[in-house]
Amino acid sequence: MQLSVVVPLVVTVFVAASGYAATYLTNLRLARRKDHLDRINRQLSELYGPLYAQSEATDRAWRKFAARYGTVWTVSAPPTTEQAATWRLWMSTVFMPLNRRMVETVVSHADLLREDTIPEPLKELCAHVACYEPIVARWQEDGFDSVQVDDHVSIAGNFPRAELDAYLRSSFEALKLEQARLLAQMHRLS
Repeated sequence: MQLSVVVPLVVTVFVAASGYAATYLTNLRLARRKDHLDRINRQLSELYGPLYAQSEATDRAWRKFAARYGTVWTVSAPPTTEQAATWRLWMSTVFMPLNRRMVETVVSHADLLREDTIPEPLKELCAHVACYEPIVARWQEDGFDSVQVDDHVSIAGNFPRAELDAYLRSSFEALKLEQARLLAQMHRLS
């Protein structure tokens, strides 16, 4: 075969193969970015977004409760029967339903966590809610009218408000930044 035929043929094959390889690598990078963006979108819509919103709702409801009724459980001054009843009403109808939804969100979507293990604030949330369940159940018993602290607060301690808020805020904001970065990259490439 003559060199004048072989060289153009080799160049053509090389250009075609290079073009195919470049297209393949570009498509692979785009697919990986899209998969990463899809995961982030799911993390935001199914886990961190709902958790953050539910946590904010709980926090705001707590602030409204505290502003109106003050601190109910203090060692120096036990609550009145009316204060204890108000606490039980708010816990049963406002705080526990929100808390249960947060736990359900964590349990149902743990596969979307950013970490390899369940973070401490989420474990504390789950423990707090689980330890409140028998207390809330006891409130339903006929004739329950105790004003004792142990009959009204979780053995797991206070709601992990500060730790949970810091974790959810930082996770949500980091995911939103990563989402924006990926969207900008994909927009530039399209």
